[in-house]
Amino acid sequence: MTGGVQRAGRAASAVAVFGLLWVGLSLLLGRRILPFPWTVVRRFVELFPVPLLAHMAASLARVVAALAVSFAVALPLGIAMGRVKALDWLLSPASYLLFPVPKIALLPVVLLVFGLGNVAKVFLVMLVLFFQILTSVRDAAKGVDRRYLLSFRSLGGSRIQSIRFVILPALLPSLFTALRVGSGTALAVLFFAETFFTRFGLGYFIMDSWTRVAYLDMYVGIMGLSLLGLGIFAALDLAERLLCGWKSIQG
Repeated sequence: MTGGVQRAGRAASAVAVFGLLWVGLSLLLGRRILPFPWTVVRRFVELFPVPLLAHMAASLARVVAALAVSFAVALPLGIAMGRVKALDWLLSPASYLLFPVPKIALLPVVLLVFGLGNVAKVFLVMLVLFFQILTSVRDAAKGVDRRYLLSFRSLGGSRIQSIRFVILPALLPSLFTALRVGSGTALAVLFFAETFFTRFGLGYFIMDSWTRVAYLDMYVGIMGLSLLGLGIFAALDLAERLLCGWKSIQG
């Protein structure tokens, strides 16, 4: 209960500080360029649920799909690379070569291969998350102390069981960190991808508002994108508290 009150207090303080900074910038730049926060919030309420909810739902669906696919592929592959030296030796060079490449630069290639629909947008976001998860999981799995595995095997645990009860718990903190970092980058890539060949998504909504000189609506879209990211981060924090309860005991 105390932890919940503290988190709520920190969140309220952060909102207050952010709001004050926003008001200061609005006064400095002018309300036409940067409207006051309450003006944007009022317009957000006017546009919600129609038409804003459809754009937020489209963006959220693409991010969730990319998260699911990248997680399902990168997690087992990262564990295998971290624990099997031959596989790591074979695949790591390709990972090191592709990871630093800005994924947005691959947009023309992705559009050529997957067409102009949702699959291309989801795949592009998935690329961002995939390499972030793969690298973090691989390093965490490789760093699991051998003594823990030997102790587990001495108690009768099998190699498969050691993945479930030793390796996975050890790499979960690194996995959630990778998901947080990757999600922020993925939303940035999604924003760019949604400006091409679509009529639904926050990226489309923001750029459409900008081209119509509807700056207030543009800031509403930016707020929607921020709330989307906040929701994803909150969900990841909740999942980490549920799956990594032992961290609070250590702390």
